[in-house]
Amino acid sequence: MANINSENITKAEEALQLAHKDLISFGKLFLPDDFMRSETPFFHFEMSDAIDDRNVKQLAIIIPRGHGKTVLTKASVIKDFVFCQDRNDFLFYAWVSATQKLSVGNMDYIKHHLENNDRIKYYFGNLKGRKWTEEDIELSNGCKLISKSNVAGIRGGAKLHKRYDLIVLDDFEHEANTITPEARDKNANLVTAVVYPALEPHTGRLRVNGTPVHYDSFINNLLTNHAKAKEDKKQFSWKVITYKAIIGDGAPLWESFFDKKKLEEKKKFYSDSGQPHKFYQEYMMEVMSEEDAVWTRKHIKYWDGYFRREDDTNYLTVNGEQIPVNVFIGCDPATDIDTKHSDFSVIMVVAVDANNNAYVLEYERHRSIPTIGSKDPATGEVIGKKGVVDYIMELHEKYHCTSSTVEDVAMNRSIFQALNEERRLKNKYDVSVIPEKPGGQQKRNRIYSGLSARFSMGTVHIRKNMFDLINEIVTFGPKMAHDDTIESLYYALVHAFPPNFSKNKEKKWFKTIKRAKSWVVA
Repeated sequence: MANINSENITKAEEALQLAHKDLISFGKLFLPDDFMRSETPFFHFEMSDAIDDRNVKQLAIIIPRGHGKTVLTKASVIKDFVFCQDRNDFLFYAWVSATQKLSVGNMDYIKHHLENNDRIKYYFGNLKGRKWTEEDIELSNGCKLISKSNVAGIRGGAKLHKRYDLIVLDDFEHEANTITPEARDKNANLVTAVVYPALEPHTGRLRVNGTPVHYDSFINNLLTNHAKAKEDKKQFSWKVITYKAIIGDGAPLWESFFDKKKLEEKKKFYSDSGQPHKFYQEYMMEVMSEEDAVWTRKHIKYWDGYFRREDDTNYLTVNGEQIPVNVFIGCDPATDIDTKHSDFSVIMVVAVDANNNAYVLEYERHRSIPTIGSKDPATGEVIGKKGVVDYIMELHEKYHCTSSTVEDVAMNRSIFQALNEERRLKNKYDVSVIPEKPGGQQKRNRIYSGLSARFSMGTVHIRKNMFDLINEIVTFGPKMAHDDTIESLYYALVHAFPPNFSKNKEKKWFKTIKRAKSWVVA
């Protein structure tokens, strides 16, 4: 291909040259059904560049289910094989999947396009070689691919005079082969003691595709170790490409294919199926550590109803019954400008009834929001992004809250100053704000101490669509990913108290009036 005269080149040859250089271009030209379904997202370009780079010896692509990692990898194998012109320097690849079904399916895809794709046949002729089975193929140009459903099968695959040029471990871990510590250790040992030594010493490449299936899985340990190396600014032997399905302030990673609606549907499916944490495992790369989890789904109670205010009293209607409540706000501001790596700012609203049951009404959860939004001088309306103070003032107005508890640390002092200024400007001195210093306890110990009794007694009620909060509850422990939402629940309840209401003989609520004790002794 390098000898083509660029002055006399045809459009077809131009396209072929571009396909030779770039995996995405190759896919669009030869595999349009897979590559033209939607607009190519930015992370696909990043993945394809890393896949095409022969200097990247160990590549881990850890992204959500259905986001293109396997399709890109299959396309790269086809691309490498069809452009291999030197029979004396053929490529020898291995593909490993978790199950026989996946292994055969991936091989069938590659075989089908090498054998039946009209465009590939037009440019490269008949590539079908003398060996063409569901586990082992040899092309007419000498390239070979074996497919296995077990990592250990790699050991006996290299029967040629050379070792593997590339080994792909595609979703090689699953729930069944990571169920015990021994099984997880076996996976890791096979990668390091069998797969890695089977590669060509200087040019061989290892590629791992997947999502974490267990906290102690090989893939999740890769993520953890890579993050630690990055934090410590140390080199890491793997190039790791990882993304969550939801990035930034709630934006989908792949908007044109997995939009907000589809992701919400998947959240609901997992929640309705009794496994809300599975969404976070499959799509957010956040794995629950069952060994360290403090609370389970059994500790969560759900409620459905609505809020209303009547005669200066807040009520919830739950299961057809009208219940008087006090309403409180808890806030973990996390006002960090680092949008990619910062925690979430969470402002949570909780109602407490006369029996001290807590009902989460709603919460705002955003990454990297300002202390207060910019205001239009003429109208006083927020221009653009709302800030922490804006949400607190709005929610106070909406629910007539008794008080708001806000974490009081040095970086949050501007919030208290801005709240005082907003109360003065809007003449809303009834907005009560309680600064809460974290104290000497570690954050998660503090959260546990404040919420454990409520969860044990089953007095915390959550709406079924509050996926982030549910996930943080069932993964709560020393190794959880985020704790911003559950910390805001803690702050909302730390100073919460029931309303002064009791039930009469007709089981109707009435306000209890506390009378001062008389000094007269009868």
